Amino acid sequence: MRGYKDITNEILDRLNRGTIPWRQTWKSGLPTNAVSKRPYKGVNTWLLGNHDYQSNLWLTFNQARLLGGWVRKGEHGHRIVFWKLIQVTDEETEEEKTVPLLRLYTVFNIEQTSVEFEVKAVEPIVEAQQIVDDYQDKPPIKTGEPAYHPTTDTITIPPISSFNLPGEYYSTLFHELSHSTGHQSRLSRKLTTHYGTDPYAEEEVIAEMSASYLSAMAGMEVYSKTIDNTVAYIQFWTHRFRDNDRLIISLSAQAQKSADWILGKRAANDGEESTQQSETEG
Repeated sequence: MRGYKDITNEILDRLNRGTIPWRQTWKSGLPTNAVSKRPYKGVNTWLLGNHDYQSNLWLTFNQARLLGGWVRKGEHGHRIVFWKLIQVTDEETEEEKTVPLLRLYTVFNIEQTSVEFEVKAVEPIVEAQQIVDDYQDKPPIKTGEPAYHPTTDTITIPPISSFNLPGEYYSTLFHELSHSTGHQSRLSRKLTTHYGTDPYAEEEVIAEMSASYLSAMAGMEVYSKTIDNTVAYIQFWTHRFRDNDRLIISLSAQAQKSADWILGKRAANDGEESTQQSETEG
């Protein structure tokens, strides 16, 4: 059926781009219909939970008109699925049976319409924001899905108001800032966007660990959640690390170096490395 294939391809496309839909922590609550006020369920949660809108409210073209507004010119809708159980007659046995019917609908985020909505105010975490501000050579931070773009040396992240908790915003931002330390102008790690490869997996562990260190420095409650994400990454890639029992230790050291770079502790690192190098050479 065309509908199944379309939705499956959309999920796979996001996975291929390195986006794991069910690990998103932003949006002010679950995606919800603006008229019925009911949260979307099942696959619709993931289909609508991966866009960088500040609002979690969605509605159809007709629902926008029902609320006295319209969809803005040039906006593109997003597909969701709707299940409905229907009664059909088996042609061979002539027995009635219940089968699921899948229908595709197009919805728009309320920000894509003229319908007025309220954006909740989210206060920043002072200690966490200070860490961000003190990152001396950090790349430009723009609005978009959470990502670090090595080719342009830029970071994109949704607004803080798009996250469930301010701590989730900063742990996500710390993750992307940690990736940025791998740029050739900074610590020069091997950065790749090829999802599923060893370098990709190793860089993700480095970024998660580094984000954990920074979260701890900021005294954030989300620190334990970031640690859980780190453990999940390590478990997922265990088969890749099994043959090298020193790899995790090496990645941990690189993560500490990444966090220190963001915190401005670079002279100490350079001195430590110089001392170690001298002792080795001696």
